[in-house]
Amino acid sequence: MSSTEPATESDRKTTSPELVINAIKQGILHGRYAPGQRLIEADLQRDLRVSRGPVREGLTRIAAEGVVTQSRYRGAYIRALSRNEVLELLQVLGSTFTLAVSLAAAKIRRDQQEGRHGYAQKLTEAYEQLMAQGPSGDRVLQSIRRTRFYDVIFEIADNRELTRINPVVPTQLLRMQIHSFLSPESHQRQFADYKRLYQALMNGDPKEARWLIKSHIRYSRIQILHLPDEAFATEP
Repeated sequence: MSSTEPATESDRKTTSPELVINAIKQGILHGRYAPGQRLIEADLQRDLRVSRGPVREGLTRIAAEGVVTQSRYRGAYIRALSRNEVLELLQVLGSTFTLAVSLAAAKIRRDQQEGRHGYAQKLTEAYEQLMAQGPSGDRVLQSIRRTRFYDVIFEIADNRELTRINPVVPTQLLRMQIHSFLSPESHQRQFADYKRLYQALMNGDPKEARWLIKSHIRYSRIQILHLPDEAFATEP
């Protein structure tokens, strides 16, 4: 379901809060919602064709997940991350991404050894869409293509538990939050990293892929430490 697709009558009776939660998450992943953006209950009711109660329940539940902040005076809004929260998120990404690229590289190598190229073709399509944006591309489209590139890596890795714990939504929020604070050189470095990672994966080299993703996360950490305070929410 898209972020604005209305609920069916059956859905409204049984899963309306989940529909609200999913719509907000999809809105984040597709660039409709950005950190700090207010969520208007009336808009959600209208777009999803659900009543006020399910909207409020959905907002409360997604706030408990740390995606939305609810304030007595501001209402509900998409949560921005503090610097320390970003650093903690990078620790998680370092572990999950390292395992994912290692598994994916091994799967691609085995696939190619057996004369199949489905994994490689799938990865190439996602990679080419990402590179078509380039370092100076649109912020929203860049983030969407980047998310898709990593999603494909996790799909190829084919580990359900790893996919389950992959923090896709917070990662997308992070990308949207800091994009405008990064220098052109930083964006160029990121895309150079994606190119090297893609080549390692296509070569079926788990060791190289692991090293590259660790290097990428280390560089991201250095960037976060040097960004100005206004790039982040205040510490909770």
